[in-house]
Amino acid sequence: MPNKPKPNYAPVYCAMYPELATIVRSHGYALAIHGSLARDFDLICIPWIEIPSEPIEVVTEILSKFALRSIGEPDIVVHGRERYTLLISHGTCFIDLSFMPRLIN
Repeated sequence: MPNKPKPNYAPVYCAMYPELATIVRSHGYALAIHGSLARDFDLICIPWIEIPSEPIEVVTEILSKFALRSIGEPDIVVHGRERYTLLISHGTCFIDLSFMPRLIN
């Protein structure tokens, strides 16, 4: 019997996207999905206006609108992305939310 894909949380992640995008856009970022959606929900916030909000302001609003909690401290990863891990449910699925660096003149 051929390998069948295992069920995953992709439908949950997709259902969350419209409201997440609305929040992120209200802070001056575009929101893009990347990755397979199989294990976690990888999202990138891209600065889209001259002076977008601080990433923590965006995360705070997301946490206030969804039953999520932040895990650990944000870290800085490749190319200066600021990354937050947000727990959904009881530790079975996550949002990996990254912010591209802002260039403030």
